[in-house]
Amino acid sequence: MAAGSGSPGVTGGNGTVNVHGALDGHGTVNVHGALDGHGALSGHGAVNGQGGSGGSGAFGGLGGSGGSDSSGHVIVCGLSNLGLRLAEQLRASGVTVVAIDDRVAPATRRRVERWGVRVLVESTRGAGALREAGIAAALAVVSCHETDLDNLGTALVAAETAPGVRLVVAISNRQLGDQLADALSQVRVLNRAELAGPSFVEACLRSDVTHAFPMDERSDAEVFAVIEESIIGRHAFRARYGDLTPISLRRAGERLPELCPPRDVSLRPGDRLTLLGRLSEFHERGMTVAGLHDARLFAALAGGSAEHGDPGDPREPGGVRGVWRATVARFREIVSMIRGELDPPFRFALAAVVTIMMVGTVVLWLTYANHNEAAPAEFGPLDALYLTVATMATVGYGDFNFGAADEWLQVFGIGLMLLGALSIAVVYAFITNIIISRRLERVMGRGRAGAVRGHVILCGLGSVGVATMNGLVRAGRHVVVIERDENNRYLPVARERGVPVIIGDATVRSTLLEAGLAHAATIAVLTSDDVANLEAVLSAREAHEELRGAWAARRPARRAARRGGGWSRGRMRESDPDTHHPDLRVVLRIFDTTMADEVERRFGIHTARSASALATPYFVGAALGYDVISTFYVQRTPFLVARMTIHAGGGLVGPTLRELSTGTRVLAVITAAANADTGGDVNLDSGVNLDSGADTDGGVERDGQGAPGGGPDYRPGRHTRLRPGDELFVVGPVNRIVDMVRRNQQVDITTAGTA
Repeated sequence: MAAGSGSPGVTGGNGTVNVHGALDGHGTVNVHGALDGHGALSGHGAVNGQGGSGGSGAFGGLGGSGGSDSSGHVIVCGLSNLGLRLAEQLRASGVTVVAIDDRVAPATRRRVERWGVRVLVESTRGAGALREAGIAAALAVVSCHETDLDNLGTALVAAETAPGVRLVVAISNRQLGDQLADALSQVRVLNRAELAGPSFVEACLRSDVTHAFPMDERSDAEVFAVIEESIIGRHAFRARYGDLTPISLRRAGERLPELCPPRDVSLRPGDRLTLLGRLSEFHERGMTVAGLHDARLFAALAGGSAEHGDPGDPREPGGVRGVWRATVARFREIVSMIRGELDPPFRFALAAVVTIMMVGTVVLWLTYANHNEAAPAEFGPLDALYLTVATMATVGYGDFNFGAADEWLQVFGIGLMLLGALSIAVVYAFITNIIISRRLERVMGRGRAGAVRGHVILCGLGSVGVATMNGLVRAGRHVVVIERDENNRYLPVARERGVPVIIGDATVRSTLLEAGLAHAATIAVLTSDDVANLEAVLSAREAHEELRGAWAARRPARRAARRGGGWSRGRMRESDPDTHHPDLRVVLRIFDTTMADEVERRFGIHTARSASALATPYFVGAALGYDVISTFYVQRTPFLVARMTIHAGGGLVGPTLRELSTGTRVLAVITAAANADTGGDVNLDSGVNLDSGADTDGGVERDGQGAPGGGPDYRPGRHTRLRPGDELFVVGPVNRIVDMVRRNQQVDITTAGTA
């Protein structure tokens, strides 16, 4: 249809759509009719694009309910790392994006424009830029500037300009975010660091569990776990794993995995399989996960719960073994602190005091009774020690003195007083210095890390670093922080948690050694500078390998010393890095996810993650109107667990799950009636693959009928048909989930006319 030639069009079948507008150069279709059948399309639906009739417009009402949103484009304010990820993911899912940033770099602008994103180089502090971006017809406005102040200003201006628009705001300050959410009802406040923190915690810990999450916020909610397995024998998936959900399969010798494979897939030796299921399901299949405790812990961290595990769990900080380990660790810390503070001057002063005390005790024991008329008849070694200490400390009680002693003994007593008082005063001064230094270290959030073993070295105390630190502390792990800025505003947080902080450069070997690199289990570099992060990681790995090489060269001598006994046996065993964690686990924060793949492969880094990539799905979900339960990585592919309600007239109503073929996994379908009866509080189970018609799953198959008794359908079959009001829990790659959300909202509109 040419511009200006619009005429009413009629669709046959389920309903009629009257089109009274024209498809002009901006790609807009105004719809003033109603679509009968599964539901009504009210309001002014639109296909909004930037490139004419064949542009990349999105149907109106995307992510909303009832079609109240008009054009369906999303306005992204601020092309920060998070903003770039958000624009990229929305465009990859076919959503129209308009970006606003007055400080965007030319290269960044060209990059996002190649994605088909319109960029306005203006400030969002004024309403003009938002109006030009079409805020009145926008589905959502997402503010993701670098600072909370800019995001706050954008939210206030957007709420004033378009009170009905959905606002998603990135705020790192929790108190400010709570106040903003209370003040503006249409605002959804998200904290990138808190969203990404649990994933970095999981990466820092050595566990069989890749990820775990609860399906809701209830304390008794079912916990789902994601684990990776190396296939040894040759067998069919269903015969070995039953109803567990396969979400990734990487064949031996291949780099790219198959995502969401069917359950009838055959497994061969050398394959890497990623499974998702409830903890009870793993147990039923005889797969007792060694990291069962870690799964519950990860789920508690993902759900934001402050309490996790059983009170009597010996691996918990509050358990019996946990208390014993904490006591031993505290004693070791005190011993290490004293050893660290015994510098040469202090040792010399202490040795002088001990020497003077020993000489004085021996001399008085042998001579005091024979050269002092006032001495008691029985003057033993203990009396001599008592008199020596009293003389050196310049205190006396009149029971022993040198008044009636021979002259030479009186001179000895005078010398003992002077030397003793001087040496003890020096020792007192050193002890006072230690006490004051330790107190200052606590006040300033600094400390020593010489006593910890098997700990996590965390480099960078920013918002992501603090979220990761809090998660590790809650998990009962020891943490040592390296921070370059001594005026970092998060230092008081570390002090409150009792976490030692080393002020220094993480790329310097001495700083890493001071943080206990030789005994560390993991090093996580989480600053916002990709180059600095990579440099610190490589420096740490090189230093750790040198330490291991040095200890390996000295191993024969250590073994000989241990066979021969002696004082060095315990010290060598205690400081040997091979005793606990021979391999240093490396976790890297990096923005460029494509580069992360190469970095992991080329440099042998265990985990490279992007905080923005982990948090972006939550922002996409908030903008499009669906709930994100959890995000995680599988074979370097970001996965998303989402909950959505089936909309009337949407593309998910009518076809069977086999016919949908969305490339995702359905964890559960809750019928509208069951959801109303239970309030949505149900236990969920693994479900059907929407990407394979061969996956029968053996579950309840619903052909237009609800589950027996109107209850939730835990194992939907391939013939299950979704109805308006049903709740769907799905897991899959982010882009496929977003595509499924779009299909849920999309309405097929057929217009009459000729081009």
